[in-house]
This record gives sequence, structure tokens and C-alpha cells, in this order.
Amino acid sequence: MQLISTKEIVDVVRYTDSSFILVEKLPIVNSSQYKVSYSIIDLKNKSVDVVTKSAYLLKKFGANFKRISEIIPNFVQCDAAVLYDRRVLAIYPNSEAGIFDRDGELEWSGEFDYHEKKIKCLALEGKYFWSVCPQENCVTRFSCQNMKLDLRIGGAEASTFINPTHVSVDGGDIYVCCDSNKVRRIDGTNYSVSDYLNFTDNIKQFYKFGDYACAVLTSGTYILENNE
Repeated sequence: MQLISTKEIVDVVRYTDSSFILVEKLPIVNSSQYKVSYSIIDLKNKSVDVVTKSAYLLKKFGANFKRISEIIPNFVQCDAAVLYDRRVLAIYPNSEAGIFDRDGELEWSGEFDYHEKKIKCLALEGKYFWSVCPQENCVTRFSCQNMKLDLRIGGAEASTFINPTHVSVDGGDIYVCCDSNKVRRIDGTNYSVSDYLNFTDNIKQFYKFGDYACAVLTSGTYILENNE
């Protein structure tokens, strides 16, 4: 594993199949406020380059990023995806959600839930999105066409996922952070679940990029190549 940051990470956005935008939280000295920095991490070239806020927002929210970022005050601390019909779905840390129309205007706000328990996270896969429900120990998939629950894996009485906290998608498979320090993989063809990685530290987020991965741990953010 290669350490790339010891700062608090507030967002990771896929940029290409082998690069991502890393958003770091930088405290302002003698102040309770903070600023953020935006960097592109190129996994193949092992390079780090500064990127503008506009480039980050464009990748996260699409063409109407200016209007959407005006409506969402804390735009770095939400998950977002440009849907198949060019609308934008955003899910916030408190589990509230919003759907923005093709002009960037908010057309719906509310919550997604499973058994009246809040869901968290947003990982787009075609016309579906994956999320986690920590209180129900499960991973959920919703249809982007009607925003209804389509699939659930795990459950409150099962040990498949213990307190899942993050989900991501790569190459048709789904990766779930759970049980404090584990990443489990859902096979995208038959939805079977298997152990993928175990860390000695607590894991917050995990993103796969083919042979590479980004793991956000409590000790720092790391790049893995071939799971090492």
C-alpha cells in the first residue's frame, strides 16, 4: 500500500478508469473553519496534480454543476451521480436526498429508506444505484427509473454485512466496507458475497479501479495495486 494522504478526506470522485479526484479537508489555522483542496490521482503514472473546483464539480454533477452547487451549500459532503436521463441524484450524509432536473433545478427532495431505516452512500450502476443500510446490516439497490427498491442483500439477522458503511462499483462487481475493517465483494453476475480484503485499521471508503484501488482508512488514504 502506498500512502497518499494523511488529511481528512471529504470526497472521492472517479475521473477516468485509472484516476480519481481526491478532496482533502484542510483546517484553517486559529479558526474553526476549513478549506478544501482538489487533486487528481493518476494510478498508472503514480502522479498527483492539482485540479480546479470547476473541474471537480463538472465531473460530480454534470453540465449544470454551477446551479446545483448553488442549491447544495456543502457540495463536497454528498454523494452524487448523473443518471441515464441526465438528471442528477444526490444523497447527503444525513440520508436526505435530492433529484435535480436537466436544467439543474431541484425537482424532488426526500429520503430513501429500507424498513424505515436510513440508507447511506450512492454508487451508480447503469440504471440502478447501490447504497447501504447500516441499521439493517444490508446493501440495497434502487432503480433510477422509479426510485424504488429493486434488490436487497444481507439483513438485520444475517452476518453477510455487519454495519456496512460504504459501497462502490467497478467492473460489474460491488465492493462493500463493513464490520469496521473489511471489504466484501458482491459478484455482479450472481450476487454471491465473498470476503475481498481485510485491513488492520478501520476502513471508511473503498474504490476499485481495475488492478488498482483507493482505500480511505482512519490512519490515512492509500493506493493499492493488485490488492497490495
